[in-house]
Amino acid sequence: MLAFPVLSGFLLGGLSWPGTAFTGLVVAGFLAHESILVVAGGRGERLRSANESAARARLVRVGAAAVVAGAVFALLAPEGAWRPALVSGALALSVAGALWAGRTRSLGGELLVAGTFASVHAAVAASAGAPAARVSVPAVVWATSFALATLAVHALKYRFKRRGPGRWTVVAAPSVAAATGLVGALGLAGMLPGWTGAASVLPKALVVVALAFLTVHPRHLKRVGWTLVVADTLTLGLLALLVR
Repeated sequence: MLAFPVLSGFLLGGLSWPGTAFTGLVVAGFLAHESILVVAGGRGERLRSANESAARARLVRVGAAAVVAGAVFALLAPEGAWRPALVSGALALSVAGALWAGRTRSLGGELLVAGTFASVHAAVAASAGAPAARVSVPAVVWATSFALATLAVHALKYRFKRRGPGRWTVVAAPSVAAATGLVGALGLAGMLPGWTGAASVLPKALVVVALAFLTVHPRHLKRVGWTLVVADTLTLGLLALLVR
């Protein structure tokens, strides 16, 4: 979920030093996640006592890298990159709050994380001076795609616990329709033809519909995950083709 928005940001926006710096800042924050959990005791007191020193040392290194990357971005970023970067920063602070509260494993927390990762595309693309369509549309596409995947996995686990098809089977098609309609609304706003965003979400939507009606045991979640990665790869290709 972090790699695809970054790749699409460079692919559709272009390579740039501020975009690279912002990516470094985001990656540093991502790498700090585990160490923060260890130091805060989120992984248990046993792991905290055994690894606290190493975790603090890693936080210092990652923090220093984040400061350097942030400084480079602040010095080089064009004016148009600041708004999406601030949006990503606000979302990241919300994720930090959810992490501190132990809520990142909840459905709401995972959707928040998904939206935060998706927002990275806009900042990376805008850092290279990309036009609005290449900044906004893919960010919404990734947010929709990641949200669909998160909902599908939670529904799969819910369905197994309830030993039945569950409510997800009933709402699968409307959810996919709403998701593609949301992306298509960007076209109605005049940015792109309405079908562009919807078509980009189609690979993930098809996988989600299949998961809604197939009996998949939670022990096969790794296979489900790789299937979702393949769908995201197809989405990346469609974005490159359709948005350009």
